[in-house]
Amino acid sequence: MHIQSIPMWVGSSNNYAYLVKDDKTNDAVIIDPANPPEVTPVLQKAIKGGEINLTAIVNTHHHWDHAGGNKQLLGDLGLENLPIIGGKNCDGVTKTPGHGESFKIGSIAVKALHTPCHTQDSICWFMQDGEQKVVFTGDTLFISGCGKFFEGNAEEMHNALNKTLASLPDDTVVFPGHEYTKSNVKFAASVLQNEAIQKLQAFAENNKETQGKFTIGDEKKHNVFMRVEDPEIQKVTGENEPVAVMAKLREMKNNFKPPTTAPPATDVPRPRASKLAKEHNISAHEEREIREAFSLFAEPMRGHAKEGVIPTADVRSCLVALGIPPATRQEQAEFVEILDPEGEGFVDFEPFFAICALKYHQRGQQGGLDERRREVDEAFSLFTGAGAGGAAAAGPRDVITIADLKRVASVLREDIKDEVLRDMILEANGGAGVGKGVKREEFEEVMRRAGVWR
Repeated sequence: MHIQSIPMWVGSSNNYAYLVKDDKTNDAVIIDPANPPEVTPVLQKAIKGGEINLTAIVNTHHHWDHAGGNKQLLGDLGLENLPIIGGKNCDGVTKTPGHGESFKIGSIAVKALHTPCHTQDSICWFMQDGEQKVVFTGDTLFISGCGKFFEGNAEEMHNALNKTLASLPDDTVVFPGHEYTKSNVKFAASVLQNEAIQKLQAFAENNKETQGKFTIGDEKKHNVFMRVEDPEIQKVTGENEPVAVMAKLREMKNNFKPPTTAPPATDVPRPRASKLAKEHNISAHEEREIREAFSLFAEPMRGHAKEGVIPTADVRSCLVALGIPPATRQEQAEFVEILDPEGEGFVDFEPFFAICALKYHQRGQQGGLDERRREVDEAFSLFTGAGAGGAAAAGPRDVITIADLKRVASVLREDIKDEVLRDMILEANGGAGVGKGVKREEFEEVMRRAGVWR
């Protein structure tokens, strides 16, 4: 079994997607591919190179930063009928295995472990290939931490961590849905000081990524949420019963705030689009709007970006000021989870910027799609002659042929060899054949790759 981590939204929500491949058959699945722009190129390269046979998308739960990219990814890959395996509320899900139900990825045995709490459809995926054992835990179990109880309670999280996951072999390697270790272990150290926590602190300070480095056995030593029967932790929480200890730990974690002090004054935002704006594909004007709105609510804080931070309670007001408020209470809750995953009470600029960029894209998507359809239709008709006054067209056609390319080249007074025109057809239709021509959707993809649209 080969596992490739694909970091997403690094510097903001720090998600992980995972490509899991069976070495014997090359059968593979992609776990939680929430951000297609970062995942699709990896998969396209592997598929084109014959390295993998992608058999399914697998989700750990329905939150948009885990399952929100399902349909777009399938469209990007041209695999619209690929199964989506996950909880019942995951976007586009086609199969939800029962608790303990198994299936195969080539020779890899996969078992679904239902762990409701963070969401009621949370599923951890235990996989075994010979002696190699791993578990993909989504937002249920983090390294030295656990997910918030958004749709569940302390008893459910206790069952998920200390019964279901704790029953796995101690040498099972943990692959969580986010990189939260550095902040998680700060809280753990405030509750309990043991050798395992001290070692993890040192590791987290010197390593940006911790996924796949620790086991269930390690978590039992350095994860306070898996040590609810530890007398030291019971003493700190003032509780003795495991579920009550779990509830108190979550409350303490939600209110935990590392000491902070004020940083130097901020610089004036640059008028040109920054690298951050380019990464999120928004304009300089949109970037300026976000910076101005953020500054209305911002407070300086040492150790954070020059823009400072905003109180978590002001996130909605800031989004309202930008004209992109959360559509529902559920979306608001999900935004808060992404922006303030550790419940520190404040939000840094970059993750807030990422959320705003996402909302901007969503806002303009429908209008942009309509405009794109009109542009594609108009451009397509220039080649086929359908509705564009082309003398060669006897009526609307649904493909561009090599004859169409020759006609357009002649109109443009370009002398292009037949061999080049044939290559253009084959490049556009993925090698289906010169006689197949180029369909409208293939033509649209060519225009997208050429940079006509984002």
